Amino acid sequence: MIETERTGTGKNVYPEYYEAAAAIAQPRHFPSPVNDPKWIKSAIDWFVESRTAMEVGPGRGEFAETVVRKRGELKKYYIVDMSGGMLNVVRERIRNVETEVEIIFICADVDYDPLFEIPDRSVDRITMINAFQDINPLTALRVFRRILAPTGLFRANVLSRELREKYCLEDDFFDRKTGCFYLTHHPSIENKRGINPIGSITNKDGEKIPFYRILKSYYRSELDKIFNECGFEIISETPVILPKNVWMNSVAAQGKEHTNTKRLELIDKFGGYPSSVDIIAKPLTNLKIKGGL
Repeated sequence: MIETERTGTGKNVYPEYYEAAAAIAQPRHFPSPVNDPKWIKSAIDWFVESRTAMEVGPGRGEFAETVVRKRGELKKYYIVDMSGGMLNVVRERIRNVETEVEIIFICADVDYDPLFEIPDRSVDRITMINAFQDINPLTALRVFRRILAPTGLFRANVLSRELREKYCLEDDFFDRKTGCFYLTHHPSIENKRGINPIGSITNKDGEKIPFYRILKSYYRSELDKIFNECGFEIISETPVILPKNVWMNSVAAQGKEHTNTKRLELIDKFGGYPSSVDIIAKPLTNLKIKGGL
């Protein structure tokens, strides 16, 4: 078990973390499915089957740019993020893309904001890429359930706790008791505003190290319980295996990761890095929801 101390609220990440990330002039790649051409093509095809869709946590807009270029059946596209800086990065990225899609940017934290500007049952597809680990799912999923159409679908790549427990390294700052991975580094402070830590972690030498983000992983059984409680049924799950070149080119693979034999053996075993599980869920009928919504 890892000894931690929280200094703020129960948030897994603060907006200022992403404000700093948005200010980086030359960002480095994260181990994200959006950097896998095969994965992003499949996800985009699924997303643009809808007429109204929403993306939560758009990152630097890799997915959004491809969406508005392809368009498909899409007419209205909500892009939601807790960081105004990240939304500005996405806005600038797609500014010169000619499209007939109506794009609506919303700066909101789905842990707290009910997104009342989006009508009930009006969205056909909702996606989260590399963002589910940041949220309180018991709050956010209820918001998504309200705005999702009865025939709509929710999709997210979720960190697998089973895989994290099996393949984590001693110095990964992964807590097996909670399934949380603690990031003790933050984006470079190019905007000079600074980042406040969420808390601190005590290492084996008794030294307190600040952490700035918590990545929450889940057992499959946990996900069923959480999704059902919020009015969803998981209908599919697919392991997300990042190609080896995507992992090796990511910021997570720099330094010690390049020479770690256990991590490289894992990548060779799976034919890539098993980063998460791609979950697709549908709304439960009102009669099946525990306690109603």
